[in-house]
Amino acid sequence: MSSSRPLLVVTPTLGRSPWLIRTVASVAEYAGERATHVLVAPSGTLAMLGRQFPNCTLVADTAAAGVYAAINLGLANAPEADWRWFTWINDDDEFKPGFASHLARTLQNDGRDLKAPWTYGQVQLLNGNDDNLGRIAIARIPTDILSLAQAGVNPLNQQGMLAPRAWVNLNGPIREDLRICADVDFWLRAFVAGARFRCSAEIVALFRLRSGQISGDVELHREEFQKVVQTVAGPSRRRIFQWIARVRFLIGNAGLYFDRIQRCGWKGGFALLERPVRRTS
Repeated sequence: MSSSRPLLVVTPTLGRSPWLIRTVASVAEYAGERATHVLVAPSGTLAMLGRQFPNCTLVADTAAAGVYAAINLGLANAPEADWRWFTWINDDDEFKPGFASHLARTLQNDGRDLKAPWTYGQVQLLNGNDDNLGRIAIARIPTDILSLAQAGVNPLNQQGMLAPRAWVNLNGPIREDLRICADVDFWLRAFVAGARFRCSAEIVALFRLRSGQISGDVELHREEFQKVVQTVAGPSRRRIFQWIARVRFLIGNAGLYFDRIQRCGWKGGFALLERPVRRTS
């Protein structure tokens, strides 16, 4: 029997984000009745959130140990026992219209099967003023993911990524000792273990850049990324594969880079994380 709500979405929140209402609305609009949306929040905010979002499931953040610990609590306390696919979305990010078709294609596979592919797509960048900063560069060829990571290039973003339940169960809990890159560890461990990945052409989500966010700690971000890659995959002994992957990555994202330069000037991804800007045009 197929699940009535095959997608589990978890949002960790303190209940104070001015964008949380848009996050919840985007899940309802683009995943609809196919999703169970769990908000993990401090116990003192649950009554207020319950009144504001009566269609969400609320879980108390009893761990109070950061975003990834809260996501693990959401996974462990999800009320829909028969979910097949999993994703999380932060309380300042949103799904985009392309998520609907992205999800529909993904649901054609049974997420309880280890052969089901992880699916990811394009992610739009916005700042705190809703200025469109372009899109995040991603690996259009999923087989390049490992080589890109070993070359120090983040090949994809977690926003809108759909993980099969079989791999969620096999991977175990998301690492809680990392502040920024536990998502990288989560999907890279699956990739190295033989999971299939598929890239969607749609813009599936938006990632909001704002001052003070944890991922804006560029030094820690780089350190954790390198630590994860070294721990999970180790260094590549075949630099030629990294070079080929980087060339394909640059070619596949050439139009995206040109558009972002027009909007933001000559700022790379880490520079934007560190100092979110207004678009230049």
